Amino acid sequence: MKIGILAGEIPPSHFIHQLVCNIAEREHTIFLYGSLKKKNFSYSNSSIILRVKPRNKVSIFFKTILFIIKLMYINGYSSLQLLSQIWINNQRIGTFIKRCCTVLPPFLDNLDIFHIQWAKTLVYYPEFIIKLRCPIILSLRGTHINVSPLADQKLALLYRRYFPKINGLHAVSKSIVKKATKYGVDADKITIINPAVDEKLLDSKPQRKSIENSDILKIISVGRCHWIKGYTFALDAMNILKKEGIQFHYTIIAGGRDHENIHFQIHDLGLKNYITFLNELPHYQVIEMLSECNLFILPSIEEGISNSVLEAMAVGVPVISTDCGGMVEVIKHGENGFIVPVRDPKSMADTIQKFQHLDETDKMIIINNAKETIISYHLIHDQVVRFKSFYSNIIKSYTFSG
Repeated sequence: MKIGILAGEIPPSHFIHQLVCNIAEREHTIFLYGSLKKKNFSYSNSSIILRVKPRNKVSIFFKTILFIIKLMYINGYSSLQLLSQIWINNQRIGTFIKRCCTVLPPFLDNLDIFHIQWAKTLVYYPEFIIKLRCPIILSLRGTHINVSPLADQKLALLYRRYFPKINGLHAVSKSIVKKATKYGVDADKITIINPAVDEKLLDSKPQRKSIENSDILKIISVGRCHWIKGYTFALDAMNILKKEGIQFHYTIIAGGRDHENIHFQIHDLGLKNYITFLNELPHYQVIEMLSECNLFILPSIEEGISNSVLEAMAVGVPVISTDCGGMVEVIKHGENGFIVPVRDPKSMADTIQKFQHLDETDKMIIINNAKETIISYHLIHDQVVRFKSFYSNIIKSYTFSG
């Protein structure tokens, strides 16, 4: 099976990276499309073929010319129709060339299926839907569904135009399915495949005595630097803990540029000695730091299902999550973690203190139940099996309907 994955960036986000590596290990060829984010990045597996978009204008120009020549040789007249469609969407030579450099490679790779990872990408490049001669599937993820179309009515209209034309959609939670159906998607076309973690995390050796009380409660959050992740509410909760005289240290690991508000709030609340903010780390270092903590906090306002929460559960770090998106599909309050209301620092602070005062047996029950949840529903092996079946069923349906 030749699978095209439009990831946007190479290397892709960790959950896409996991999917790519594990499917390729099962003798399928993966074509990964995107702009190079890390210099000299490559995969050792020859079944993963990178289609990297060049950065400078000269390289983009010559690559586009090469793509057009190849496309015309392979497809003849139909290639002119595709180029015409790309021109209609641009009508400026510079943007036409740049767009060709993104759009044309999947048309040259003779794909069996094309998997677009981000909803916004789908509507920015409708040429794929209109002209690509293989089934197209779309992953429905977090902010692109929960937030973006609410803030951008034009985007919402484009979702309603193009979502119904997709051959199949992948959702990470039931919550996402409900929101996607608002944009004209038939729920029967959506397959829920839960996010997953590597089973090796279950065997990781924590760097701390996870169920023993200590003088300082080590708390951690991991995610993107984005207002939707709710770090400001978590910091308000930390301020409450400080006033209550709780000994704690809170670490935020968050990649991205939107961190000025976090720094300001830490300073404004006088939390400098209580907070460590790290603007992104390699994944293995995140896991190392996670395993040294007593408690994971997910303060998000909206979420699909957080991979970071799943990793915390697998490693053996208890989780407090807000009641956002699909998190209640993973966390059962008081059984394998804790749920608090969204935008409620007081509830978060109260729950942290209640957790701290649990006896060690109750903490261990929470940890073991969380690991059982991961084993039952969120292991990468099971996710890959489901994706393989998903891809095969979509291809069969497409071939039959064609």
